[in-house]
Amino acid sequence: MLPVLRSHALRPSRTLIHRTVRFSRRHNGVPNNNGPHTTYFQPPLEPPKTRWGRITIAGLLLVSSGFLGGVWISAKALTAKNLGAELQDLAEDAAALEDAMAEAVHAAAAKGVPPMDLERSQEMLETRAGYSVNHKVVAHTAQLPSNLPCEDQWSCGAFDLYHDPKKDWAEFAIFDGHAGPRMAMLLRDWLPGTIGQTMWSENCFGRPYVPNDPHIIKTIKNIFYSFDNDLVETGLRHIRDGMPDRAAVVAAAAAAFSGSCALLALYDPAKDVLRVANVGDSRAVLGRWDGQQNKYIAQAMSIDQTGFNQDEVKRINADHPDEEVIDHKTGRIHGLAVSRAFGDARWKWPQDISRRAHELFWGPNPRPDAKILTPPYLTAEPEIMETKVRTGDKPDFLIMASDGLWDQMSNDDAVICVQMWLDKNKPTDFATKAAEAAKGAAINPFRGSAPAQATASLPGLFENRRPGFTSPTDLDAGSEDEEVYYDADERTLKWKVSPKHFVVEDENCGIHLIKNALGGRRRDLFMGVMSVQPPLSRNVRDDITVHVIFFGQDADLKFLEGAGVGRK
Repeated sequence: MLPVLRSHALRPSRTLIHRTVRFSRRHNGVPNNNGPHTTYFQPPLEPPKTRWGRITIAGLLLVSSGFLGGVWISAKALTAKNLGAELQDLAEDAAALEDAMAEAVHAAAAKGVPPMDLERSQEMLETRAGYSVNHKVVAHTAQLPSNLPCEDQWSCGAFDLYHDPKKDWAEFAIFDGHAGPRMAMLLRDWLPGTIGQTMWSENCFGRPYVPNDPHIIKTIKNIFYSFDNDLVETGLRHIRDGMPDRAAVVAAAAAAFSGSCALLALYDPAKDVLRVANVGDSRAVLGRWDGQQNKYIAQAMSIDQTGFNQDEVKRINADHPDEEVIDHKTGRIHGLAVSRAFGDARWKWPQDISRRAHELFWGPNPRPDAKILTPPYLTAEPEIMETKVRTGDKPDFLIMASDGLWDQMSNDDAVICVQMWLDKNKPTDFATKAAEAAKGAAINPFRGSAPAQATASLPGLFENRRPGFTSPTDLDAGSEDEEVYYDADERTLKWKVSPKHFVVEDENCGIHLIKNALGGRRRDLFMGVMSVQPPLSRNVRDDITVHVIFFGQDADLKFLEGAGVGRK
């Protein structure tokens, strides 16, 4: 009998991948009594393995410079325990190959710089978009790189604590890296699992609900702070001691040289509690229905941590009296745009260590001596906000995004944009289409037979994915009011974002948000922005990563029952 497949993480749009288990109380079938690893550069625990009894589908996306050529590799639902390790390796290889191929699409565009018509622009967005499903929650995810490689990373998964989807917490995160992607990638791979392990050992799960529970808040803050401190201090020790050799020092310090913001959301479906932890300037915004105004309104679930945040200004001034740490015109902290971050060792190490790293181990240029007097100037301690989620007739949704989206779009406009999408779509439409497609014959790229329960029909899943315009005038709407202007201070062409320019034509709400942030139905603007490639694109837009998380949804059962998989 096949085990129940409780949920999926689907990524990218043309690929089906298993649900990611971020932490399980059983590791390879053995109770996990180990504590969380504390130092990345010391031998850490292996990342928690996926519970392969629940896996039914693995997909590989292969792409070329001609953009998309999809090849699907399907596998039967497997219950044999002796195949678990082999399947785990296969899935990890598949995910790595999938990421590499998505990178190849953008690398090819950067080399050739083709003019992006609407179809090519659409395909660029779809290479890094998809869905994830957990109990009572569906997430639409999309990403558009500007850096090569992309410095944004993201994760979504679940803490498999009780083997009961009604109790297991869901996790969503965005890690916006800077000065390279290393720290963001490290956070993506390790922070969610560390949070699950530590919160379990600290008895944070299953506690009676207390608003803003001090124990849970303290535990999450300690995890963030300790994770960063271990990384930064490990790099410092290697540089100070120069041991065991130069190569080891360079490798140990690499992550600490780069930096990353972190935005993490934890959802408890049993109690309908949402907690958001934030370090940096990625942002979470809740869309909540207001019956009196008959619309969704924006409720901030995080506050940007920059030199424009007066609470941050007070904190930094108190920690560093008699120093001019913040540039009040730019909001930068000794040149850095955020006041809290993981890594960024040059703002945390003593100046002699930063200088030694630069002079002996090819580290980045240290900040000026006159600036770094009393480090650290940054912290990775998060601010945490929570709310009780509404899942009734007009359920809440959460927008999580790196600052690349918020550079273009306000909180209010982002919520309006999602509401316009909801007026024409349901968050579970993708699952319904997948279930319907799976009822037909399964395809096999090698012209052989494929088990009907293992995969879905590619044409059925992705037909009618191209933009559908509501009227011919949409193509040139806004031509008389482009609201595009040259910013003399920043020396670049910019544009204003307004709901009057929004277009609703995408199945994935994450793509919908990115497209409207970059021009919407102003096609000439949108295709122009999409055509700018690295490194020049960094002057036009930042990396953009978006989760749109819809609460009160049950797409998992619809998908599984319709697809004919995961039935006992």
